[in-house]
Amino acid sequence: MAHPQHPGRTPRPMAQPQLPAFCRTRRPITTTVRLGDLRQLQWLLWLVLALQLSTVLLVLAGPVPAPLVAATRQFSSEVFASRHDAPVPSPSQP
Repeated sequence: MAHPQHPGRTPRPMAQPQLPAFCRTRRPITTTVRLGDLRQLQWLLWLVLALQLSTVLLVLAGPVPAPLVAATRQFSSEVFASRHDAPVPSPSQP
């Protein structure tokens, strides 16, 4: 809704928006990209893709089952004793 102009009052000019100083410069901005840089970027992207794929496969594989306990023992506890004759804890005792 426009307001009516009062007699004897001049309309105020509309202020134009100003761009920041770095946008008003007239310098041409150019960037040189070498083909070797693009090849390195391509290899990096392949590496990231391989890592992500391996992570997804590990997650989909699920948990690793616990190792099976051997039913028969082939070695006695003396075989695993240290050189200092320290007692060897038995797996069946707490």
